[in-house]
Amino acid sequence: MKNHLEKTKTMTLENLRNQIDELDNQIIPLLEKRLKLAKEIKKYKIEIADFNREKSILNKIKSDYIKDIYKTIFKNSKKNQRIFK
Repeated sequence: MKNHLEKTKTMTLENLRNQIDELDNQIIPLLEKRLKLAKEIKKYKIEIADFNREKSILNKIKSDYIKDIYKTIFKNSKKNQRIFK
């Protein structure tokens, strides 16, 4: 049987995971919306890559971890735009 400390840790872990799930439930639809907008933007530009825009966005971000996430978002957005030319 779990002691009190183990129960508290489990409850805290569950709570933290629930909070992450709530954030994911907000982030996922926003990323889907961003992807749809990127498809629309493709209609108005010649080149898929806009490195100045990417640099401008990355310069607003302090965390290297989040910058890496955004670089992946950029990469997948460009890939998606190429598919739906």
